[in-house]
Formats: sequence, C-alpha cells, structure tokens
Amino acid sequence: MNFRKFLTSLTVAGLATFTLAGPASNVAKADSVTTINVAAPNGNAPYIINKDGKAGGYYGALIQKIDKDLPQYEFKTTFTSQNSVFVGLQSGKYDLALSNFWYNKERFKNYLHTNATGLDDLRLVERKGGKTADSLAEVAKKKLKLEPVSTDDARYSVIVNYNNSHPNNKIDLKGIGDQTTGDALKQIAEGKYDVAIYPYAAYKSVATTKEGKNLRVSKSIGQESSYFLLHKSEKNRKAVKAINKELTKLYKDGYLEKLTTKYLYENTFKLPGASKNFGAENNK
Repeated sequence: MNFRKFLTSLTVAGLATFTLAGPASNVAKADSVTTINVAAPNGNAPYIINKDGKAGGYYGALIQKIDKDLPQYEFKTTFTSQNSVFVGLQSGKYDLALSNFWYNKERFKNYLHTNATGLDDLRLVERKGGKTADSLAEVAKKKLKLEPVSTDDARYSVIVNYNNSHPNNKIDLKGIGDQTTGDALKQIAEGKYDVAIYPYAAYKSVATTKEGKNLRVSKSIGQESSYFLLHKSEKNRKAVKAINKELTKLYKDGYLEKLTTKYLYENTFKLPGASKNFGAENNK
C-alpha cells in the first residue's frame, strides 16, 4: 500500500473511533480499496523494466501515477512471459496487462481496453551496409527477409493488415513465440534477417550495445496507439471507467507527453498526425 493509501486508511480508522458504528465501520472502509492484479511482460525495455519486481520504464511510471491518483484501487504488478500475460488475462488470474499493446480486432473483442496510454513511432530496423527499405511496400517489393514476429505481438497484426490490403505485394511473414527485442535485433545485426519492424524507442534501447551499433532505422512508417487490456469482469468494467478518466486528465495536462519525452527518446505527440492518430482505434 502506498503512502497516500496508508494515510487514507489511518484517517478512516481515526474517524471510526468517534462514531457510533464502531470497529465494523473501520473494516468496511478498509475493504473499499480494490486490488487490481497487473501482469507485465519481461524483456520490453524501455516500456517496461523489471526493477527487482517493481515496474519501471514508461508504463511502470504511468501505473504508479494512476495508483497514486486512484486511492480506491491498489495495483500489484507481477512480471512474466508475454504468452503467460495473455493466458493469465484470459483466465482472470490477472486483471490488467501492462505494456504497449496496440489495437488488434481480436484483442479488443476478447478483452476490455482502456483509452490510449501512449503513442509509438513505428520504424524499420536494418543492418548497416545491408539491404534497406523505407516502407512496408519496399520490404515486400525488394523481398527483404523479415524477422519473425511473435503471433501474440501487435506488430504481427500490422503486417497481416498490410498484406490483406496489398494482395499483389505481400511481405513474407513468419510467426514465432516469445522473443526479446534485444535477441531479435541481434539477429538483424548479424545478418540472419534483413529487417525488423519496431517502435523507435525499442531500437534506441539497444542502439548503444555492440550489436546495436551495427543497426540503422528507417524514417517513420506510421504511428500506433497503445492500450491497457483487462480481463472481462464487472470489477474491471468499473476500473476501466476510473482509469479512463485519469488517462484523459494525464493526456490533457501533458503528463503523457512528459513521460514519452523522458522514456521513449522523442516526443511522439509532436509527430505529424499525432493528435489524429492518438486513440483513433477507440472509434472502431
């Protein structure tokens, strides 16, 4: 329990001693704090960083802010593999999935989702001196070998959507299980694959490593809004309303923009079309 919530409980306990309701009232008030079990995937810096079991990075800072501003909720984070995140979310073991999850028709159907939590700048990552492209159409036309993408990752859907819209100029897309950004980009640097599709911040998180120095990025090829996903339950439907109200406030007062600048290496909210693209999927 954070300090603010401790003070809230302490105040309630103090008031209870001056009412006729007695100890039972104190218990009822203490029970008013609802726990939201949060699942975060390992290996997704700088969006999520496991700091001895506590969430750091962009979404770690964001969930801590939400936790502080919503005293009626307590958010408890557990780190696990991305596959386990979705298995646990589907079963109800976890209430909320914490990461930069982009729009996916099936995900929005199978889970509750919040308003947009961030905006990613999508790029192509390639090996210096290797084959290059500045658009998905070029990747397909030049028949570049795309790094396999986890089928649980929304980047997979980005390529599927492109292929569906361009049946005569498709990208050869192969699925894979869990894979960290570092491992994937290492294979690009070593020349095993020609190109990978990643947010700019994911590339920047490894750019100064030995393998990262052998990489380059394309110009921006698009923007993707991210969302929190939640298990469908009445408790979580109520939580989504409170979280959405908070996210709206944090967007309007510039807090999301400050977090983006601090953690994601650029201010994506200043990119051309950002105001139109941010949260656009909520209208689908």
